[in-house]
Amino acid sequence: MRLAVAGTVEVAILAVVAEGGVSGFAAIPPLILAPLGYYFSYTQRHRSNITTKVLLSIGLLAAFAQFLQSVRLAGSVDQARVPLATLFLWVQVLHAFDVPRRRDLAFSVVSSVILMAEAGALSLSSSFAVLLLPWSILAGFWLFVSSRPPAGVTAQPVAIRHRRSPGRTIVAPLRTAAGAGVVVLSASALVFMAIPRLPGGLVRSLPFSLSGPASAIEGFAGGVENPGLPSQAGNGVVDFASDAYPGFSDVVDLRARGHLSDEIAFRVRAPQSALWRAQAFDDYDGTRWTISDTVTQPLVSWEDTPGAAALPPSLAPNIGPVPTVRIIQTFYVDTPQPNVLFAAAVPQQVYFPSGGLEADRYGSIRSPILLDEGLVYSVISEVPVTDAATLRTVRTPSVSLVDPQYLQLPGDLPQRVVDLAREITVGATNEYDRVEAVQTWLRANTRYDLDAPRDPTGVDAVDHFLFVTRVGFCEQIASSLAVLLRALGIPTRLVTGYGPGERNPLTGYFEVRQSDAHAWVEVLYPGIGWVQYDPTFGVPEAAPRASSRFIAGEVLAAVGRFVSSAVPEPVKRLFRDAAGGIGVVWNRLRSVWPLVVGLLALAVGLLIVRRRRRARGPTQPVALGAYLDLAQTLAPRGHPLVEHATPREYLHRVTKDPAIERAIVSEAEVVVATLERDRFSGHPAADADLARARQAVVHVRELVARR
Repeated sequence: MRLAVAGTVEVAILAVVAEGGVSGFAAIPPLILAPLGYYFSYTQRHRSNITTKVLLSIGLLAAFAQFLQSVRLAGSVDQARVPLATLFLWVQVLHAFDVPRRRDLAFSVVSSVILMAEAGALSLSSSFAVLLLPWSILAGFWLFVSSRPPAGVTAQPVAIRHRRSPGRTIVAPLRTAAGAGVVVLSASALVFMAIPRLPGGLVRSLPFSLSGPASAIEGFAGGVENPGLPSQAGNGVVDFASDAYPGFSDVVDLRARGHLSDEIAFRVRAPQSALWRAQAFDDYDGTRWTISDTVTQPLVSWEDTPGAAALPPSLAPNIGPVPTVRIIQTFYVDTPQPNVLFAAAVPQQVYFPSGGLEADRYGSIRSPILLDEGLVYSVISEVPVTDAATLRTVRTPSVSLVDPQYLQLPGDLPQRVVDLAREITVGATNEYDRVEAVQTWLRANTRYDLDAPRDPTGVDAVDHFLFVTRVGFCEQIASSLAVLLRALGIPTRLVTGYGPGERNPLTGYFEVRQSDAHAWVEVLYPGIGWVQYDPTFGVPEAAPRASSRFIAGEVLAAVGRFVSSAVPEPVKRLFRDAAGGIGVVWNRLRSVWPLVVGLLALAVGLLIVRRRRRARGPTQPVALGAYLDLAQTLAPRGHPLVEHATPREYLHRVTKDPAIERAIVSEAEVVVATLERDRFSGHPAADADLARARQAVVHVRELVARR
């Protein structure tokens, strides 16, 4: 038992250390001292150990004093986690030196549960499961051992005779254990998927930190720096790098080509998915998008909250009379990123480990340092919640009332682009319906392909995409939406950032990869504000349904993605064909559903009857039944069945009773002898002997009835 407890504590400590709960030298002593402490407490378990208890108390006070000293330097609640984890580890280590009784061991196991919970809360990836599995096995073994009574409480048998039942092998216990394990895991999975994820609240300050020296940008003046981009090619096009998206710069070139890696760019802790916005571009020249207004303003810092800043009032976007959803996001950078802060629209407050943040009038926030690996920052955004009914009430604004930059088009834009926009929106009577019509047309008539060839020199990228290739990726598709809408007098701008990524069902974090770099469109609705449109993949819901709070859907989606990647294509085709056949059968059965329900009810009834018959178990052995009938018959004569007496002892009492006739004693001897042969000889009694025992009981019943 002590080994199991020591193992659970050691694995829990290792989990906290592996997930960064403690750092530096503080991570090494607990791993070494905890097992030594359990060995010491085992050797001293029969002593009072007053001196040890005093020394441990002094150690606890010293650890607590160190915690108070460290937590004073924490700038946020999140930064207090390392001192708190260090304190709890030392409490666990010191406690290991004084665990003489079972209840002390139980306290250690409960403490290891808390440590594992802390490690799970700190974990950013599924690697936490590697340590969770051995901890669960050790904890389960401790539960099994601790549930057994101590050796001094149980009676020691004089002798035990093992008798293997027919058909029983060593596989049976293993099968039982495996079945119990499957039941426990299934129940745990169901509970896990049934627990809702509730949005967190702001305590005082959100997490932000640096993992090392900051990569400062020399001469920072509010511009964008993306050092991962390759050098400019001879044709002036900056192509994709595997770990750098050219859309995070001063220009989005629609001629750029390349592929991004699937390496994780950052992880996001947020209550719901969103498009992680970085920059907006408003000037289109036929091949490139640029930013017409490069002026930036500093964010306003909060004196009472370190690291916190907000957009200046002059840049804070006005959200019209529509409801909003507050999204608190924390970003954990995995691979180096440019100095642009990603956030769900519309960012309001930022918690960043460096001052000097700047923002442009499009809501793009830039930092004087690069977003290096390990950097953590948080953002609070207010996402407007709009619906079709609300947006249909908005009229397309007069050209004179809109910033002309959001309607700008190249002077040499082919007329057929404008004609196509008008043709697509024939019959649409409001701005919303026109936007939806263009977006629907693009989804139906264009194809997404990362390997689309580069456009020829001298062509308009949108015109070439719409009338020649109709094959491209998000930059071409989003640009086409923006240009077609501008041709209709609807103000738009191109936005770059990252897609939502995939939510890890174990950690709850959105894992955003380099290949999730994305471009979409924002459309201006007067009186409401900018509304996101993504003609490529769609925009996540601003106000998700209550069912999205549960993780079951994401778990099933993750399993589906794994199966889809692991199963060969012929097998997947077979399942698709089978699913199609099932769908056809189901459509036919719906017309005769009463018959189907009746057949199902009949099948369930037959299954219940069968299980009840099995539950009754085998019939009682004949020899034992004869013995029980004998005792029941002689009970009125003063010889009831006594549970602690053996059949031979019972026969001895009957024989010594002078009131019992000799004929009854003789028949009782036959019954007891038959039972002993059947139970203890190693072979079942012969059928003739069993029949004779039943006859003996009948004869005894007749003799007793005569008196």
